[in-house]
Amino acid sequence: MNELDIKHNINVDISMYNSQGNFTISAYQRMIMGMIEEHLDYLNLGEKCLMDNHGISWVLLSTSIELSRKIKPTEKIIGKTWHAGGRVPSFRRDFTFCDESGNNLAIGATVSTLFENESRKICLNKDKIAVVDLQPMEPILENLERRMKINGVQELIEVRKVRPSMTDGVGHVNNTRYGDFVYDAMTEEERVRLGDLKRIDVWFNYELLEGDEFEITKNCENDNVICFSGKKIGNIKSSFDMKLTFFN
Repeated sequence: MNELDIKHNINVDISMYNSQGNFTISAYQRMIMGMIEEHLDYLNLGEKCLMDNHGISWVLLSTSIELSRKIKPTEKIIGKTWHAGGRVPSFRRDFTFCDESGNNLAIGATVSTLFENESRKICLNKDKIAVVDLQPMEPILENLERRMKINGVQELIEVRKVRPSMTDGVGHVNNTRYGDFVYDAMTEEERVRLGDLKRIDVWFNYELLEGDEFEITKNCENDNVICFSGKKIGNIKSSFDMKLTFFN
């Protein structure tokens, strides 16, 4: 089966927009992950199938999306996604979003790995990894960085605690919630500016669990790039990093 033959209709609702009519950060994440989860279920590689049959789950390592223009609330969006290779045990999956006329709205890529649910460690079992038997196709997104590079000092914005509603079935903070953490840490001016968003890059480094306290920091690299990090209290390295790039 050619994965590109599978098209996904993307559902958009008012919860994905702020009062200025701009997509929130987590809205993009929800759009991406909802499509990929639906796609993997179709291929019998979805979360439930892997958990029930192999005791493993998908864990997201990074997500990047590059926008061609602002997405309007009334637009019909069609998505496609495909396996784009990667160095096992990491798997790269690229994607596109288009309007109903086929015009490009956004392109992007995710990098994921498989996670042993019982040991809470990366799956290195070759037999389990072999379950993901997909033919890799050409990637579409360039400049996929392995980690965020921070120039200058990061400013402490706030300290938060992981609440039960922030976690998912794997037992850690769901990846879409990190976009909410960053959105809450933005200024009103920055939230208004989301209509000029060009690219989002997110790196998931260490899981956050219920009860963990973490700090959100921010660094404005230049007028068009803002970097955020979330670091568990007591840890040296960040749990997640996010870079927002705006059109000039």
